[in-house]
Amino acid sequence: MTVEEQVATIYTGVNGYLDVLETSQVKKFLVQLREYLMTNKPQFTKIVRSTKFFIEQAENILKEAIKEHTKLFLLQGDK
Repeated sequence: MTVEEQVATIYTGVNGYLDVLETSQVKKFLVQLREYLMTNKPQFTKIVRSTKFFIEQAENILKEAIKEHTKLFLLQGDK
């Protein structure tokens, strides 16, 4: 797992974004979130990689991605 993926994973858990999920859903959610970030928010990875810091701009992109992905994940159910 890259540093950017680790940042996203830890941030998601520490800030309570996983609280709406069943424990059994967490792993799948995080895997799909990392895929969602790479596909839909590549600027997150670019910012963290180029600055070597988790700056406010990256945090805002990550928050947006988590919210978008959570909606999609909950809509799809446990398929």
